[in-house]
Amino acid sequence: MKRLKYVTAALLLLPLLSQCSKKLAEVAPGANIDKRTAKVEAIPNPTWYAEARCFLDGSAGAFDDLAVKDPSIVYSGGRYHLFYTGRDKGTGGLWRMGYAAASSIANLKTASRTYMSALNAGSYFCAPQVFWFPAKGKWFLIYQSGQGASFSTSTDVGNPALWTPVRSMGFGDGIDFWCISDGTYVYCFYSAQDGSRTIKRRRTTVANFPYNWEAPTVVATNTFEAVHVYRNKADGKYYMIVEDINRYQELWTATSLGGSWTQVAEKWASRDNLRFLSEAWTGQVSHVEAIRSGTDDRMEIENIDRCQLLIQGVPNGDYGDYGNIPYDLGVIRNYQ
Repeated sequence: MKRLKYVTAALLLLPLLSQCSKKLAEVAPGANIDKRTAKVEAIPNPTWYAEARCFLDGSAGAFDDLAVKDPSIVYSGGRYHLFYTGRDKGTGGLWRMGYAAASSIANLKTASRTYMSALNAGSYFCAPQVFWFPAKGKWFLIYQSGQGASFSTSTDVGNPALWTPVRSMGFGDGIDFWCISDGTYVYCFYSAQDGSRTIKRRRTTVANFPYNWEAPTVVATNTFEAVHVYRNKADGKYYMIVEDINRYQELWTATSLGGSWTQVAEKWASRDNLRFLSEAWTGQVSHVEAIRSGTDDRMEIENIDRCQLLIQGVPNGDYGDYGNIPYDLGVIRNYQ
């Protein structure tokens, strides 16, 4: 009789357990679930949704009155801190770095901007990357200048006057330098400047950063420039976003920063899979920076399949020399 009672009780509990399971399954998209169990493969050809431009060229006569490009952005202290390349108008226009900050990305459009004169880097310093380097308790700004791969440091990311003057990292065989750490080594990925259309990689220890780099190795071929590498928290893999010469973004992946890289998609983010939510403001997806989940040298993003990219874009047209292209910045995302 006791056994029969237990069976009867179990049968009565089944509907309640079923309802409980349904409620647990009805988690809203984007809820704070354990991201280690999230999707483990990047979607090779997602649909991208383009928001309106968020950062435009500067006022007449400013260092950035023709174009704003090459963005790097972090969220710290309740503000988005944007570092970028400005291009001024006229023959012999210069590539020089600027800074702006706002409480939201959309508000960058009306934010005041600062020419980064504290770097004392001459007439050519551009393509920044910004991050916090906890091993040395400083913010680092990586960029290219007449000294090749260059850096400056600061204790306050929000004060452009506090950055140290330019210093060389000891090599200069490329452009678009991008650093990322696995906790033991810091790797620098960059675009070769020998006509080979390859991406190179160097390595140094965390203790020696930003000096004492090993000889370069080639990690990707038949590509172009503006390489950005991130650790994806959703699957623990590393993803390399790199720009093709036709101004779209390829996607590559590896299980370690020092390992071999495999292409996931030739056209991961391009005009072909871009939908505009307001103005149709660009015909290309050029030089991107993912909106990161943190600020440090690990370069982490939450999920490659639910990410935002801050891109430089422009309507397609005949602008003559590359330096004449009037780039603006805006956000695209691969989710609704």
